Amino acid sequence: MSVIPFRRGVAAPVAPETAPYYKADATPVPVRTLRPLTAIEQMYAYWGSDRD
Repeated sequence: MSVIPFRRGVAAPVAPETAPYYKADATPVPVRTLRPLTAIEQMYAYWGSDRD
């Protein structure tokens, strides 16, 4: 049995190492202030958290 090497496809282009990994957002998203939960909402959030 002879070994037949497989043909290698064209490699994907590699990003240059000088490119930054993290980029700053162009426009920062404003932080939304959430209202506090009511007692009944807290109860449903607690007891409903164990269900998928």
